Amino acid sequence: MKMGLMGYLFPLLLNKTVYDYTQTVLPELDIRDFRRKHKREYRQMINRTPSIGSVKDNMFTPVVYLACYGFTYYKSDPEKITMDVFDGMIEAICKSETMKKFYKGKNCFDRKEIDKYVKGSIRSKKREYPNDWVFDFSYDLSIPEYYVTHHECGVCKIAQAEDLMFLMPHICVMDYPTIEYKGGKLIRTKTLGNGDECCDFHVVKKEEVSGSDV
Repeated sequence: MKMGLMGYLFPLLLNKTVYDYTQTVLPELDIRDFRRKHKREYRQMINRTPSIGSVKDNMFTPVVYLACYGFTYYKSDPEKITMDVFDGMIEAICKSETMKKFYKGKNCFDRKEIDKYVKGSIRSKKREYPNDWVFDFSYDLSIPEYYVTHHECGVCKIAQAEDLMFLMPHICVMDYPTIEYKGGKLIRTKTLGNGDECCDFHVVKKEEVSGSDV
């Protein structure tokens, strides 16, 4: 992939949140050196990660950049970035004002969002890009709800190539708050990141869900 505008955008939006958090939980860490390593690792991973198409053509292209940002945060200092620290970093991103502003006004069930999934599912089955997602999609806006069944995951493919599959369960938790910011509630029993045969997303309106989530 190329860095492009999106590649530069994620660090600009997330660095303050991520490094403020890191400095708080790891005060002994040389944060300037860590930032340099993270920047270098991130650019190198982007450059060696195969493209899945442009941001305009593929709804999941921004996810690749975000995944590379997260993976290289760990790779920048594997000894200091324990799973607890990594989880805290993910939580800090999910609760950040940047994330809230990004999703403000977005709706899981508006026609534009649904059409993105319909077109994306059709496109994914062409398998134009080996590193891409492959998924089925169905919906019923009268309820409203939709189902996304991922048979292949682009983030898992990066994790496998980078020998970082152990981070996938920690990365996958981001799906819950991002869907909630768009007015939905994610119900999921399987993930490719956990070694299951698929990721079974079932999304319904947040206020209509009762009982415990899986």
